[in-house]
Amino acid sequence: AYFNFVVADGYTSDVNRTVDTLISDLAKLGVATKRVFDNKDTITACEVLVGTVQTRGEQYMLDHHVYGYEGFAIKVIDGRVIILGGSEEALIDAVAEFKKTILGIKKTTKVLTDVTMTAEQNIEQIQDDYDIQSVTVAGNDLRDYVIVARSSVSAEITAARAVQDLLYKKIGMWLPIVNEEGEYDKVIFLNLSTPKTCSSDKGFILQIKEGDIRVDCGFANKIEEATLAFFITEITNSNDPNPSFNNNFKYEKVDYKNLYYKDFGAEGDGYTDDFFALMACHDQANAYGHTVNAESGATYYLGEGSGYSSITVQTDTNWNGCKFIFDDSTIAAPECDPATGKQISGSMGDPEYYTPIFSISNSKSTVHYGASNTPIKSLYEGATNIGFAPGYEAIIKPYNSNIYHFIRWGLNQNSGSAQNEVIHVDAEGNIDPMTPVQWNYDVITKLSIVNAEEEPITINGGDNRQTHVETKFNGAPSFYTYYKRNIQITRSNVTIKNIRHTIIEEGETGAPYTGFIYIADANNVNVDGCEFQCPKGYRTIGSAGESVGMGTYEICAATSTNILWSNCTQSNLYKEDGSMQSDGMMGTNYCKNLMFDNMVVCSFDAHCGTYNASLRNSTCEHLNFIGEGTIILENMNILANPAGNAIVLRSDYGSTWQGDLIIKGLNMKYYSRTSFSVINAQWDNHFFGYQTYLPENIYLEDFKLTKVGWEVNPATGQRIEWEIPTDTMLPINLYTNLNGYIGTDISDPDADMTAYPTDDPVSCTCADGFNDTTGDGLCDNKKCGLPKEGKANVNKNPVIVTKNVYIKNCPGLTLVMPKTPAFKETKVYVWDDTVGEAGDYIESFWWESGKISVPAE
Repeated sequence: AYFNFVVADGYTSDVNRTVDTLISDLAKLGVATKRVFDNKDTITACEVLVGTVQTRGEQYMLDHHVYGYEGFAIKVIDGRVIILGGSEEALIDAVAEFKKTILGIKKTTKVLTDVTMTAEQNIEQIQDDYDIQSVTVAGNDLRDYVIVARSSVSAEITAARAVQDLLYKKIGMWLPIVNEEGEYDKVIFLNLSTPKTCSSDKGFILQIKEGDIRVDCGFANKIEEATLAFFITEITNSNDPNPSFNNNFKYEKVDYKNLYYKDFGAEGDGYTDDFFALMACHDQANAYGHTVNAESGATYYLGEGSGYSSITVQTDTNWNGCKFIFDDSTIAAPECDPATGKQISGSMGDPEYYTPIFSISNSKSTVHYGASNTPIKSLYEGATNIGFAPGYEAIIKPYNSNIYHFIRWGLNQNSGSAQNEVIHVDAEGNIDPMTPVQWNYDVITKLSIVNAEEEPITINGGDNRQTHVETKFNGAPSFYTYYKRNIQITRSNVTIKNIRHTIIEEGETGAPYTGFIYIADANNVNVDGCEFQCPKGYRTIGSAGESVGMGTYEICAATSTNILWSNCTQSNLYKEDGSMQSDGMMGTNYCKNLMFDNMVVCSFDAHCGTYNASLRNSTCEHLNFIGEGTIILENMNILANPAGNAIVLRSDYGSTWQGDLIIKGLNMKYYSRTSFSVINAQWDNHFFGYQTYLPENIYLEDFKLTKVGWEVNPATGQRIEWEIPTDTMLPINLYTNLNGYIGTDISDPDADMTAYPTDDPVSCTCADGFNDTTGDGLCDNKKCGLPKEGKANVNKNPVIVTKNVYIKNCPGLTLVMPKTPAFKETKVYVWDDTVGEAGDYIESFWWESGKISVPAE
């Protein structure tokens, strides 16, 4: 007879190839056969049915699962040969057995003339070597169960098939999968719920109720894994050959704390707005303490939101080297009057312009008090306890609105801010010695207590790779409408790392940014391993009615303590011509203990009340400070062009630092300058709201100047730098901009200030010349000095000047002292490790000598 081979549908090509090989072997032996499809049009009297063929009648549709995963059968039914396998691998083995045993084909066979198969030649190989003999659920045999999974829910179907395959392969039980519960006696019911309606706060629970096994899982990516975990650990890997489970049994041992953006509908294609999908994912994570994960390689486009909407982050987050697009190009800022730069009444803009995209926020509440109910009535410098026990580690923010500090002068002049600061305390109210009370508060008009007792969390851009955040620039009119479409941290104990930020589509106009990573009301935050890009600077009309450059930033902090930026770089550190960027990196206010370590960025800017700042192992172009405590510069590189200063004490806040400056290892690199200073400070006759100081003690150790040459490699665009040997170290001013006030004692409150800013038209340096509008004989141009405030001869800014300067291991240094009467009592000591005993200062100089030279050898 002429036979056709019919292969059942649903098998991989491996089965078809095996049958085709057999047909080819038969052809070589003189027997013509062929493989046909499993449909009614191909039915013939003589056939070999491979697998469970559907179209030949029920008598041929045998359940191959009865043979077990490794079992198979070869039999004759009504003239048809049936070849079955418990699995695809077993079916391939069965075809090979048919060829060998029934057809009798061997390698030596040359011609096949006659093959006879009778019903008595049936071959059955049943697998029965399972470690698990039976499984009982509430008194029922697990073999009698069906698995219920909705065909419309792919995650349920996938999980059902995985359970079906596992039980079949490991213990020989094949449980059917059905679409709904129906009238089946016993079911394993798989239910993919919404995350917020999952009956378990761990995101997964398996229970036995009334004999049924019911699974409830809140996460599509976890239902398969979680369900399999039960069957593997509790059944297939059980040491009991007959495991048994009672009614009301619960399996909730695994806490599935990993959520994925894709499970909440995020497309990650770079075009679909994934804002609300990411928000939903983090909301669920925040509710149950889960970890959030992005998909590696995905690009999440984040558009407008819905008004004041942020993606709140309160748990560990792994961004796995994905990309985010912050599209600010469609976010409108409030309209402003071009003549004054002030916001037009009634113009609000899109609320999102000042709303963070990611808000890494405090999960605990902040308590606010007014003057009538504040638990702290007063607070003074030197206090070791705030007089109140908050009951948890906290950041205390006291205010006295009767006193105003930081009354700014200049083109960005303002009226200052109510006296305030941040203080870190423990649960008993003991003050952290690193955040002491800076001001005296005879009365506290407002108080905020921020809970800082947070579990540490990490937002990781990906180990050995960086998540890329790309900001499409706002393109708004150039006014002080600060955009805050950023990553904001208002939570203590946070590490954020391995993120790269770039800005695209910067145009002719633009509003400034408060910082790509902005930190506020936080303690113990580390920004690590990130790459930043300075935004383009724009000009606008300032508060004095004149054109000013707007400060726009990448990293910012306010009212925070113990903030560390480490191992970060700046992609546009150098301009196209090879010179270094000079601004646009950092801005901070009302912070304590700000730290740089292994940073290569253009600037460090700490003002408005900073207490303690330390910079180590870093490279910068300029460093700005205002405040008190200790400034530490250790193993630092400063590019001295164009300003030629190691540090700047900002003159718009009074050039004040009450405390010490410690420099231990500072290399000032220059290529064209001949004038340098350790500190750029400027005295201006203006009341800033506080006593002004210059650093009390200045320590210079291993301080040097290095002349460098550089060029831009045209092939790579990279800046190449080399050292140029010099015979001598150029003179260095201790202070710049203080030498000009010879004859005026800026430290004397009663000093005659009549000659300031200038009463001499010849010496006036104003671009538009001497301009006396008040008739008092003084130049009133703001660029020549401050507008007069009352009598010109009143010293509104008496300065307490430096007491001591210590120089150690600075061979060849020539230090130029200010020739101003205020420095008459300043002492300068030279200390050389090679001379005298350790700790002995071997020379002392008074200010009148003008220059202090340290021998080169």
